[in-house]
Amino acid sequence: MLLVACQQTDAAESAAVQPGKALYDQHCAACHGTQGAGDGPAAVWLFPKPRNFSAGLYKIQSTPAGTLPSDEDLYRSIRGGLGGSSMPAFDYLSEEELRSVVGYVKHLTAVVGPNGERVNRFAEASAGGTVGVPITIPPEPPLTFDSITRGQEVYAQLQCNSCHGETGAGDGPSASTLKDSLGVVIHPRDFNTDLFRGGSTGQDLYTRIAVGLGGTPMVAYPDEVLNPTDRWALVHYIQSLRRKDVEVGDMLASEGALTVARVKGDPPLNPVDPAWERVESVRVPLNPLWPEPYPITGMAVKALHNGKMLAVLLQWRDEIADGAPVRVEDFQDAAALQFSLTDQAPFLGMGDPQNPVNVWQWKAGWQQDADGERPDVQLAYPSMHVDTYQEPELHGLYRTAETAGNLLASTRMRSPVEDANATGFGTMTSQSPSAQNVGGKGIWRDGFWSVLFYRELKSGDPRDVRLTPGESTFVAFAIWNGAQRDRNGRKVFSHWHRLTLNP
Repeated sequence: MLLVACQQTDAAESAAVQPGKALYDQHCAACHGTQGAGDGPAAVWLFPKPRNFSAGLYKIQSTPAGTLPSDEDLYRSIRGGLGGSSMPAFDYLSEEELRSVVGYVKHLTAVVGPNGERVNRFAEASAGGTVGVPITIPPEPPLTFDSITRGQEVYAQLQCNSCHGETGAGDGPSASTLKDSLGVVIHPRDFNTDLFRGGSTGQDLYTRIAVGLGGTPMVAYPDEVLNPTDRWALVHYIQSLRRKDVEVGDMLASEGALTVARVKGDPPLNPVDPAWERVESVRVPLNPLWPEPYPITGMAVKALHNGKMLAVLLQWRDEIADGAPVRVEDFQDAAALQFSLTDQAPFLGMGDPQNPVNVWQWKAGWQQDADGERPDVQLAYPSMHVDTYQEPELHGLYRTAETAGNLLASTRMRSPVEDANATGFGTMTSQSPSAQNVGGKGIWRDGFWSVLFYRELKSGDPRDVRLTPGESTFVAFAIWNGAQRDRNGRKVFSHWHRLTLNP
């Protein structure tokens, strides 16, 4: 009877979740797969791997271990994303749209029964009366020296150091042996610098300790194992391990809207012009597609327009400036803006056929070429005889792309910024040389990149983003760190933001 009830409930649910299917197919299926099995075409480039909804294991939930998450848990994860992972925030969608996606994710959380029937886990739990109820979180006690000291004692008693290390750096003796439920190697959280994927507030950490992380070696410590007072003390100790500059970053909220002020004169076209210091910046969080040892977690964005031209300034911390690669093991720093060419937010990974995107990409190597400072092989191997570099037949051995006739390598670009278009994975296409109308300049100074993009508002090219005062468009950002071997799909990226030009 329980199975029949589940099937009837699932049939009714299927009709109710259709509004969320179109949104899921556009924004989620490329990673999570059309049936929610975590096998979308983008999954191969992502780590950790996308959630397999049919498994019924969710890392971020407020309900006890072994139960399914609440609707609010799913809503929060979709709306705010999971910091430090490839799961971006979808806060640009309306609440109604987000709720419909939640419904469809629950619809996909199903398994095939012994007779080939589809059994929905949420419907099964509801029919059996085993739906998870969020745990009760008592008020947080004052942060004191005694609470931190007690937390350190609890940390040792629970042997948290075996995974997270004595200093919380994620380097405990068991760290290299950990795997998730799929057998994939998984790394314990570095409390010093890693982003907390379920949130960084005291209540967030309290919940993670109490209910664990489903499908991972992080087990739950419910009340019968750890009383609330000691759990709060452990939270305080973990927070004390946080590096202070990272702790400040935890508290900075993301802003989904970027408003571009209008100025009377020309916007400054030098990224280090003092005039930019008077322009208010917006912090844009960045998500990695792959684990980075020293991730770039955010950037500052400033923008101005004068009714004729838009200038956008990106600034981020990068301890090493990586220019044009000379050796095969070298990679360069880069940055990009991605604009929607429709009034919709396309799929974040290079758009989709119905919603193409316009991409402005700057590369440090192109900047060096524009400045006449491009490094060559004699800088990488200064001890070799200089005459060797002058032999034409040897030139192609180290400038292979240029020798092969790659236009982006052999043609001097008018700007260090490429103007391109895409309609999905593997479709990025550079516009013709005559259509390249985006300017830019990047300067690295004192451990920071400042990269400026600018373009005339009016463009007759239908492949260019429309920029009109008083109107808005969707924009997303990406950064490549050459020192960490970033290239192509290996990068950090933002979710979609609304870019509005003041009239």
